[in-house]
Amino acid sequence: MAKVEITMVRHYLDWSLHQTINQADLMTQLGVHATGVNGEDLTNKVVLNLTQVNIDQQGEYPVALSVMDASGQTAQESVTLHVRPAGQVESPTKSTPQTPTKKKRYGVIAILVVIILLLVWWGVSAHNRAQQQEQAANNDQQSSQIEQNSSSISKLSSDNQKLANQVAQLKGAAQQYQKDHDQQALNNRLDKIESQNQQLQDQTQSSSTREHLSQVTNVVNKVRQDPEDGVNVVNNLKKQPGFDQIWDAVSQKLSSWLDRFSN
Repeated sequence: MAKVEITMVRHYLDWSLHQTINQADLMTQLGVHATGVNGEDLTNKVVLNLTQVNIDQQGEYPVALSVMDASGQTAQESVTLHVRPAGQVESPTKSTPQTPTKKKRYGVIAILVVIILLLVWWGVSAHNRAQQQEQAANNDQQSSQIEQNSSSISKLSSDNQKLANQVAQLKGAAQQYQKDHDQQALNNRLDKIESQNQQLQDQTQSSSTREHLSQVTNVVNKVRQDPEDGVNVVNNLKKQPGFDQIWDAVSQKLSSWLDRFSN
């Protein structure tokens, strides 16, 4: 069966000597709470009996607490108030001073935290340095590779230009023969192309370029043997691997070559 009830957090409380008692403050420090039979809050109706307390004399005094609900039902409780000099009274909310052992423990923890942070910082720094060194090595490797590729491209371009000049002169000689049918002039031009071709083979270090120059020499011989079909023979070079890449350059050089021979 429900009843009126008074509950408290503390049943014993220190009070400073000569300090006036404020009932609301006292109830707050005691943590007093009262409820009725229906669960209603009766805390503000609690009455404290302080008649036995002498705040001017040190000692322990009982304090009676009582409350009544609307139906007349009551509840009583009591607490002990310890009156003593203010310097000896500990506030309920006052934290207990740290002992030397606790201070020492906290100091050790603080040092460990600092050491851990330093280790983490060192690890991150080392990782970043390793990444930077690796990136620098990659950059150096890429730069070296780019330089090698550029050198190869430049050399290949130079070899192609030489091949383009050879093919342009060869096709120009064949086309000139179609116009004047001068066998002696054709032979002189073919001799000049063969001489240049031999010099280029001696100068180049590229095996593919030597192979292409050998193909040019073969075409020179075919043109010499059948000058009437010389243009077709030269045009067939375009179908050979590697020559299709230089054919545009050949067409540009050919017009200038023909202009020189026509003058």
